[in-house]
Amino acid sequence: MTTILAPDEGRLFTIGADQVMVKGVSDVLGAGFALIDYRAAPHVPGPPLHVHDAIDEAWYLLDGHLDVRIGDVRCTVGAGSFLLVPHGAPHTFVNAGDDWARWIGVLSPGSALGMLEALGRLIPHDGPPEEAAILQMFTRYGTTIQGPPLT
Repeated sequence: MTTILAPDEGRLFTIGADQVMVKGVSDVLGAGFALIDYRAAPHVPGPPLHVHDAIDEAWYLLDGHLDVRIGDVRCTVGAGSFLLVPHGAPHTFVNAGDDWARWIGVLSPGSALGMLEALGRLIPHDGPPEEAAILQMFTRYGTTIQGPPLT
């Protein structure tokens, strides 16, 4: 299916204070990818350290700075940085800056977008997350929590 979207077009949802704009999904029989425009709120903890059994991620940072941990590497990245997070690599992030951080993210397979959408339903904008439900959802998507979030 051909898709052409203007800069502010797409399907928007939130994960807590963060905003996710879905720009496109190509997923046929468990292959393909999803492309998102992710905006991380400042000073809000990111996800706990986690690992995906079968989801690969690529991020291209457009604005702001992120503190990231991928495997044993912990560093701060800024605009123009690229991160490739293959399945099996423990990872997490936090926007420790004073401004919003924004990146283009590619998830493969495209069905991994369902995990982010479910996370958005379980982490409200103005309330505590449903932690037990999040653990169950992660299990459905082959994701294991391995440690606390970065702060």
